[in-house]
Amino acid sequence: MKNRRRRESFTGLYHVVVKGINKERIFDQQREKVYLKKIILEFQEKYGIEIYAYCIMSNHAHFILRAELNELSSFMARVLAKYAFYYNFKHNRNGHVFQNRFMSECIESESYFWTCLRYIHMNPVKAKMVKKVVRYKYSSMGEYFTETQGLICEKAFEMYKKHFKTYNDFEEFHEFSYIQNQIFQDITCEVEEQRIEVALNLAKELFSQKELLLLSQVFEEKENREEYIQQIRQTLKVSMRKARDICIMVKNQVDSE
Repeated sequence: MKNRRRRESFTGLYHVVVKGINKERIFDQQREKVYLKKIILEFQEKYGIEIYAYCIMSNHAHFILRAELNELSSFMARVLAKYAFYYNFKHNRNGHVFQNRFMSECIESESYFWTCLRYIHMNPVKAKMVKKVVRYKYSSMGEYFTETQGLICEKAFEMYKKHFKTYNDFEEFHEFSYIQNQIFQDITCEVEEQRIEVALNLAKELFSQKELLLLSQVFEEKENREEYIQQIRQTLKVSMRKARDICIMVKNQVDSE
């Protein structure tokens, strides 16, 4: 199967995701996360890569970066090849380390940039690895907190200071209202979780608008259910069949709470 051609962002900004093959925990140990950062620093300047956010999880990693599309591909190829060699040698194994190529999504508005950055930083909180977003050691949140440049570029600090008056405002932006009705194309299982989360928010909004007595009435009363399914279809841009499946999954989640 041919790889789909990457779309070029007119801002030069991309949300990039790499993930371990077969969901393997390829960044499981502290020294593995540290080594990935070391490789990125090694090639970052050579390819003119500006990093604005990152988060290295156990089986995948997220980045927001600015680059020419050709340079982005070359940079990622060098980084992933060198890490794969290190990982295979360290674990006495052969074969692929990463699942296919890296994934990239264009970031073409400032509002999408900030919601994407928040989503990336909140990964460890959502995975219940930490309670406070700043406490995760392997994301750019710590660099913003200390205003100490590590992987992220000087322009990232300039944008941050222009958009937020204080660091506390920045942290509240992350924790006060987690992303609603926004899907990020990264890890398949996470995309499904995001869809359920967005659909649950839609159900709560419909519950409030119609002044219903119970949230379950959104799913159990035919008129409400059909309206809800249409909202899922339009918001998530999925087929009617998929919208109905999501409706059932949200109903099951609500019933189990």
